[in-house]
Amino acid sequence: MSLSTCYRFDGYAAEGGGLTGFTMTTLQDRFNINSQLEHLQAKYVGTGHADLSRFEWAVNIHRDSYASYIGHHPMLCYLAVAENESIGRIKYNFMQKMLLPCGLPPEKQELE
Repeated sequence: MSLSTCYRFDGYAAEGGGLTGFTMTTLQDRFNINSQLEHLQAKYVGTGHADLSRFEWAVNIHRDSYASYIGHHPMLCYLAVAENESIGRIKYNFMQKMLLPCGLPPEKQELE
């Protein structure tokens, strides 16, 4: 067995209760998974990457939430009733909040 292999469990046996379904994951499988992840990160902005700051992550989460609220009409109706506002006003407020959902970005510290 080489250093580039590891074991992965795929399931349980149907009879007897023993464990079966162990397969070997090779270095090529890991590379394939990493390349799929890189493809998703390039295609979709909100999936993040290794250098993503806490602020950028929070902005992505808030924007995704507001977009979901706007896109799901029953949720928008619920929020409009809860806040005693019209649906259009709630939608407008969420669109405005999407610009700077977490306020201004923090100042970057310079490395000396």
